[in-house]
Amino acid sequence: MTKRILILTSFVIVVLFANAQSLSLSHDGTTLEPNEVITLTGPATNDEMVIELDVTNNGSSTMAVLVKKVENYLVEGSENTFCWGLCFPPFVYQSPNSIEIGAGATNDLDFSGHYNPKTNEGESSISYVFFDEANPDDSVMVVLIFTTNMTDVSDQFGETNLISDAYPNPANNFAHFDYNLQIKEGASMKIYSLIGSIVDEYIVASGYGTIKIETAKLEEGFYFYTLTTGSKEIKSGKFVVKH
Repeated sequence: MTKRILILTSFVIVVLFANAQSLSLSHDGTTLEPNEVITLTGPATNDEMVIELDVTNNGSSTMAVLVKKVENYLVEGSENTFCWGLCFPPFVYQSPNSIEIGAGATNDLDFSGHYNPKTNEGESSISYVFFDEANPDDSVMVVLIFTTNMTDVSDQFGETNLISDAYPNPANNFAHFDYNLQIKEGASMKIYSLIGSIVDEYIVASGYGTIKIETAKLEEGFYFYTLTTGSKEIKSGKFVVKH
């Protein structure tokens, strides 16, 4: 069941973001149009769906950038968070601190959006607005639509793909993931810090096996992981490192 929290009319969007000038967003190397809609689809059994965005300051001077989250409508029981330098709990709708981006520079480390369906099917829409702290009208927005269903991973990809949650959790020296991947191409497991930067990456071959993550070299705290094959996300989630 979908709970509609806020409806943004096209008129409001046009008025609010008509003055966007200096900022632009990109995803996977592709520059996004202002107010572009990105749809992510996955099984409701996934722990979390994660998207990263790069933020570019096209202006001629350094800009202090803030991020605001707008929940257009949500699947009841789902949860969403975002990171902008730090990662915030679900009830935070605007980053408390700005991040400076130099003239002509791109920040490709600090933003990530996280959506956890908590096994609930449906479609959620969340907008993120990036704006100049000194001039909020100088902004750019992206709309993320997260669609989840109870189709299992084997149905989604036409193959049998299974991977366990991280164990032990919390982890001290190592974290492990057991997997059974029946895929035509290799997969990649990426480990992210709380601020969204990649701290490790592992190439995973088709078949049975265990991914062994060396956590002894990581600082204590929360980490996120995603397992992808090509452009398709098979599994995502988080684990804790505690020494």
